Amino acid sequence: MKHHCENHERCMEMIQAVLDGSATPEEMQHYKTEMNRCLPCIEGEELQKSIKHALNAKIEKKCCPEQTISQIKSKLSVASLLLLLLVAEIKLIDIYF
Repeated sequence: MKHHCENHERCMEMIQAVLDGSATPEEMQHYKTEMNRCLPCIEGEELQKSIKHALNAKIEKKCCPEQTISQIKSKLSVASLLLLLLVAEIKLIDIYF
């Protein structure tokens, strides 16, 4: 077993991706084959799992109020419209100049 990891930062990012479900199939395969050979990564994984478990135990999950959802959607619609107008203006500028 390795006692030093040359890619510890990258490994920690991969472990976080695996734990939160965003890992690619390649990352999952690497995780399954390599992680049990590296002591710093094993310890890092245990720490990440502990942190995730502690946070999940402390977080109260609530539904977002419908009014808040409506406000967010409205603001996103306005922002999308402004972005669309900006893109159209840039295209017009390119055409004329």
